[in-house]
Amino acid sequence: MTRAHTLLLYLYSTRHIVGSLLALLGLGAYFGGLIDQWWLPICMALYAAGALAVPSPTLIDPALYQQYDSQRLAEGVQQLIAQCQQQLPPEALSVLRAIPPVLEPLLPRLSGADGSPLLPPAQIQTVVGALTRDLPETIAGYLRLPPAFARHHRLDNGRTASELLVAQLNLLREQLERIATAAFADDAQALVSNGQYLQEKFHAPTYLS
Repeated sequence: MTRAHTLLLYLYSTRHIVGSLLALLGLGAYFGGLIDQWWLPICMALYAAGALAVPSPTLIDPALYQQYDSQRLAEGVQQLIAQCQQQLPPEALSVLRAIPPVLEPLLPRLSGADGSPLLPPAQIQTVVGALTRDLPETIAGYLRLPPAFARHHRLDNGRTASELLVAQLNLLREQLERIATAAFADDAQALVSNGQYLQEKFHAPTYLS
């Protein structure tokens, strides 16, 4: 990350916003005649107090989700939802919550449960990797951003980080639906094509540009 990106993220951070608001209160008190001497140290102290009072965001460790194999994928996704639901935008949370129902009928074909025929190993690896590696990394990268930056800053592609997150989650949901449809229709070519598309297009974006 460049220094420019680091500075930009801090300027968008809740710590900076709250600290600046308290410092402005100090300036208001100075111009209003409530304080005279030591106004600059007072404003600086108010900024520091506001910045330090803001709690650090709750982050997730993507490595924790790599323990979920094909038999426990739904459990891993539900755990991810529970951990990050307070910090995601409503649109992204809605799409994320729609993934487990899509995944449920596909699970027997990933684990061989109930004697169901397994998908080809390459497709199993693609789906498991997307859900246990790429999905947590995508959300973890988003949660590292200041909320104001994620909602309002336009990236080089013209979208905000929030819009990019929703697009990535929708891509995952749609491709899981297509893989499930192809699997139950025994359409091997469609299964391979959808798996390749998921592997190529669904990945953790940088959210910085």
